[in-house]
Amino acid sequence: MRLFLVSAGQVSMPPADEAFRSGWPDVKPIHLLDASLSTDGAVLGTTHPEILGRFEQIGRYCERARADAVLFTCSAFAEAIGRVKRAHRFPVLTPNEAMFDRLLDAGGPTAVLVTFPASVEALRSELTAQAAARGIAPQVTFEFVPQAYGSPDHDRLIIEHCERLAPAYRALALGQFSMASAAPAARAACPIPVWDTPGTSVAKLRTVLQDHSGTR
Repeated sequence: MRLFLVSAGQVSMPPADEAFRSGWPDVKPIHLLDASLSTDGAVLGTTHPEILGRFEQIGRYCERARADAVLFTCSAFAEAIGRVKRAHRFPVLTPNEAMFDRLLDAGGPTAVLVTFPASVEALRSELTAQAAARGIAPQVTFEFVPQAYGSPDHDRLIIEHCERLAPAYRALALGQFSMASAAPAARAACPIPVWDTPGTSVAKLRTVLQDHSGTR
């Protein structure tokens, strides 16, 4: 099984590895890292032709490398990832589609927390499209956790934000792979579900690949 994980930051890779160890230990993912994507996406915009072209190249590389599936871990690039998804026959997952399925299934008011502001519009657009495809009007709020990204207090700031939000929502989701380290303590601190993107993604990827192999 050749599963490629594409990241725009090294910080997303350990949470992905941990999710596979917990949720699918027989699979050892293959990492592709382009750490310049986050910087260039912030400067040029995540839908700039140069950025879109680089994602197309990544998709072609994965195809040549005989990928069985690709999971992107960079949440700010939904449109670029969507192009890769449409261009290839192997399954391609965005970082958040599995988590969004959980939120839409939960119904009622839910919230997605982010620490990287550029992710918000991409996530909102992706969620809106995913909800429309299911005929659902989402009740999802996006919450920015200030000063957490890259901070030594990263997990603490996220957990405290979750605790403040929990009384008002049915479920919470940590909207970036890089936030997953805070998930266990956030779950312990909150009386509602707190989902993270790596865990939900690995669970969905396993199901999708089983279905995909059964139809080939």
